[in-house]
Amino acid sequence: MPRKQKQRKVFLPPRFDGYKAIGKTNPESIELNMDELEAIKLLDYENLNQQDVALFMNVSRPTLTRIYDRARKKIATAIAESKNINFKGGNIYFEENWYYCTHCEISFNLIDKNSSCPFCKKDDTTKTLHDHYSKSENS
Repeated sequence: MPRKQKQRKVFLPPRFDGYKAIGKTNPESIELNMDELEAIKLLDYENLNQQDVALFMNVSRPTLTRIYDRARKKIATAIAESKNINFKGGNIYFEENWYYCTHCEISFNLIDKNSSCPFCKKDDTTKTLHDHYSKSENS
């Protein structure tokens, strides 16, 4: 029986839910987990080394390599086959407590989780961002 997967740390949530292919597209979409997105962002965009990223994300370096390889394969498939890319949760936790307003669709972090949305001021529309991105995730 395999070991239980450790939660992977993600520093900031993305400001959007995915990418949409333009033109004649495939009706199927690719689901990119947040840990895969974080690995791509930190390794390719921030140009950090694998050991530092593995420590930050709370995984081993070989696990990070597997996460990164899966992400690259998914992105390449989406580009080659004209598929949309949707971000989903996965087994993650955020660096800070982030919240999502279902009314104005923004994400924000607060000290007091009973506070209302800082933009629309509605107080019954917020939920944790992890819940927002895990809406289709069963793991």
